[in-house]
Amino acid sequence: MTQPTQAEIFAALSAQSSSSSRFKPSTKEYTSFENPKDEIVSSSNSLNNRKIYCSREKCSSLILLKGVAKLIEIEGSILPDDSSSPFIKSSSPHLYWSIPSGPFSFENIGFSRPDTSIINDSLPNFIPKDVNEKSKIKWLICAECDLGPIGWSFEGGKGAWLDVKRLRYEDVKSD
Repeated sequence: MTQPTQAEIFAALSAQSSSSSRFKPSTKEYTSFENPKDEIVSSSNSLNNRKIYCSREKCSSLILLKGVAKLIEIEGSILPDDSSSPFIKSSSPHLYWSIPSGPFSFENIGFSRPDTSIINDSLPNFIPKDVNEKSKIKWLICAECDLGPIGWSFEGGKGAWLDVKRLRYEDVKSD
C-alpha cells in the first residue's frame, strides 16, 4: 500500500476545511435586534446572554461563550474608523464587552503586536488600573480569519474589550 503524497494530503485537508459541511451557527448582527441591549445582555448581571461570533459571515468563528463579558459604555472612540473597513462607523454611545480575566476567557481571538502609533494621551480617559500608562494597545482580531480590529487590550494588562457592533450574536429561536 502506498502512502499519499504531501500534495495529496494538503489537497484533502484544504477540501475538508472549505467544505460546506462545516457547522455554521445561526447568528445575527447587533443592528438586527429590535432591542439589542435587552436581547443580548442578561438583566440580572449585565453579562452577555448569547454566544459571540466573528462578524464575517463566511467565518462565524466562536469568540466568546455566554456569561463571559460585561456590557459597558465608554466615552470616546478607541477603535480606528477607516473608510475601507467592513465595519459600520462607530457612533455614540460606544458600547463594549469588557472581558476582565484575560486572553484565556476567549474561545478564539488573535492579538496584534503593540501599536506604537497610538499615544495614550490621545485615548479617552480609559486606562485600567492594572496597566502602566505607557503601555501600548494591542488590537484584537478573529484568530481564524484575521478580521479586525474588533477590540483591544493593553500590553501587560489582563482586560480586553470588544466592540459590540463589530460582532455577531447567537440567534436564539424562541419556541
